[in-house]
Amino acid sequence: MKSEKPFRRINELVADLAKVSNELGSGTLHLEGLETACDDARELYERLVVLRHKARETATGAGKSAPAPSNKLREAPPSTEVPSEQPSLRLDTRPAPEVSSRQTSLIEAIEHTEQQKVEPAAGKPQPPSLAEKLERAAVSDLNKAITLSHKFWFVAELFNGDRQAYEKGVEYLNGFANLVEANTFIQEEVISKLKKPADPEALATFNELVQRRYV
Repeated sequence: MKSEKPFRRINELVADLAKVSNELGSGTLHLEGLETACDDARELYERLVVLRHKARETATGAGKSAPAPSNKLREAPPSTEVPSEQPSLRLDTRPAPEVSSRQTSLIEAIEHTEQQKVEPAAGKPQPPSLAEKLERAAVSDLNKAITLSHKFWFVAELFNGDRQAYEKGVEYLNGFANLVEANTFIQEEVISKLKKPADPEALATFNELVQRRYV
């Protein structure tokens, strides 16, 4: 298992990206540094998304508790409309869309099949498209198949925010003999240990990736 990267504060990520920007401007930036900068930029973006949601939650809560002004020039007429209950806000940890090399191929495949699509005969089922085949392709290594933003999502929704537990869980799921063992592990070591109900969308996405690991 790869060693866990040390936690860095937002100002440290910004400083590292500024250093990369200077190297890029001077022409001294290498490919490895550029790849590291991409990871840092994604992590910074995800941190800022979380902070934005928390700020919105705080602002909404402050707006509800703010007292009405005491000095009014004219009293507004009472409203006859029954106030609707405001829905509770939930921190959205779903990943932002990413365009990886595999996703680029998938987009090109969709465009290709759209250009060559022939009107199907009535009642005759269509064979799966190239795009659908790519989407269901087998996964040889979950660590490589799970993007950085999906990892952030799964850690938050399925592993109680514990990145180390996530890393160990994925390592185990990579090495089982079959899907039955993998599903048993998910039920006993992931779902049963959650402090709150699992996010259905995150769990479905995670299970789909695990199933493709044992195709």
